[in-house]
Amino acid sequence: MDILVLGGSYFLGPRFIKKALDAGHKVTVFNRGSRPLNVPGVKEIRGDRSLEDDLRKADGKYDATVDLCAYVKGDIKRVNDVLGERTGRYVFVSTVDVYRRGTGKLLDESAEFETRDFGGEAGAYILGKAALEKEIEQIEDRCVLRPSIIYGPGNYAPRENIYFKWISAAGQILEPSPADGTFQMVSVSDVAEALLIACSDDSFRGRAFNVTPDTLLTYEKFTESLKKACGCDFEVIKITPAEAMAGQVPFPFPISSAESEKYDGSALEKTGFKYTDIADGLKEAWEFYVHSR
Repeated sequence: MDILVLGGSYFLGPRFIKKALDAGHKVTVFNRGSRPLNVPGVKEIRGDRSLEDDLRKADGKYDATVDLCAYVKGDIKRVNDVLGERTGRYVFVSTVDVYRRGTGKLLDESAEFETRDFGGEAGAYILGKAALEKEIEQIEDRCVLRPSIIYGPGNYAPRENIYFKWISAAGQILEPSPADGTFQMVSVSDVAEALLIACSDDSFRGRAFNVTPDTLLTYEKFTESLKKACGCDFEVIKITPAEAMAGQVPFPFPISSAESEKYDGSALEKTGFKYTDIADGLKEAWEFYVHSR
């Protein structure tokens, strides 16, 4: 395949690009060029996707377009207006956060979308992705992937790396207690693999998939996985949620069940897709963190 990647400089992008190249595909990357990839065999086009004239620089005919950086209404429509059918299959990375919160239901791909504005960057992110999901429905040959919390090597979001820093700097981590919150995490490698499959598999055409293992993690289960991943013992210091709030401790996952949601990832698994075990995925992330320090 000849694949066009929109974005691609950070985290998921390089992982997907490597998988695509290893599989023998051609890759063209369109982004602003603030972080050049400089990967042999990858064609890089510098441009701003908000400008139609810049998008016209992508003058090829592609088998698939993987959109990693659509965030606001109009982002997908503009690409489709300029490139039309030359995009090939349009694969959009959305998020499970598009679903309405607080329903108490197991959220599968048919769940209703969030319409409330929670304010700030997070609120704008959710509504932007939800609007783009509606926008992409105008493209017949499409696929939408909705990952849960993505983790893995090169993660720039303050998630597992918070714990890696605590372990390497002090040999200890903080853990909220009591905490009945649950969360779901997916390896960046798994998301990249799902993207590659979505580019060509006919059964993915016109569909959306939650990309998440069904495993519900708690802070205690996450700590157990960390110990397996790091291969070292570290002290676990428990603090109350009130103490965490007062001390501005940056816990990255839901602490209470009231702020937790549950997502159904079985549709993707029914296609034969296999998820990486959390301990194995964290081990890869830990080794990358250690070697890159």
